Amino acid sequence: MRTKNTKENLLLTSINLFYKKGYNDTTIRDIGAKAGISNSIIYHYFKNKEEMLFEITYKASQDLTKSLQEIKERVSDPIECLREMLKAHTFHFSLRKEAKMLAIDLYWLEGKHKKIIRDQQIQIYNIYMENLKKLSEKRLLNDINLTVINFNIFGIINSFFRWYREGGRLSKEEVTEYIIRFIFHAVLNQEALSFHKLDYSTENYSIEKEV
Repeated sequence: MRTKNTKENLLLTSINLFYKKGYNDTTIRDIGAKAGISNSIIYHYFKNKEEMLFEITYKASQDLTKSLQEIKERVSDPIECLREMLKAHTFHFSLRKEAKMLAIDLYWLEGKHKKIIRDQQIQIYNIYMENLKKLSEKRLLNDINLTVINFNIFGIINSFFRWYREGGRLSKEEVTEYIIRFIFHAVLNQEALSFHKLDYSTENYSIEKEV
């Protein structure tokens, strides 16, 4: 139990420091000092700082993959499936500190570590793509290339942590809903919006608060 708690403490400390200072500007010494653990003990659990980053990003991307896969299998309607995936991805994942590392710090991973995380990202991409293809087959999408849609979804969600301010005038629930509406309005055609009674016209959808 002590071994498990020590390792979890080191990972939690690493997450907080990587998020605050950045991976490159955080040292093993910083992590040890913050966690109250000597460097020699740290190296008992991790070969180096990169291994810490890998474990953090691996767990985070694995959690997201499982969540999206569960939604895909549970929700048959492709529009509702997309809505739930976007909500899970934005609300439950992008506000986690680990999301910043997945978006920015993967550059520092090398070799098998980088390949494993990239493979997981491909899985996430494929889950979205499978649902987008269902929407396309039902002719519910605007005339936009599916790959472009997919990567733009990633871009929008992955940038969430960059500008969202906790305690601002918009709650994370409100921002999540606005992001979903924005994506729906961009990718779904009018038939899809009308069929699901999704009125996102400017007359009925406006932002009166500031982030």
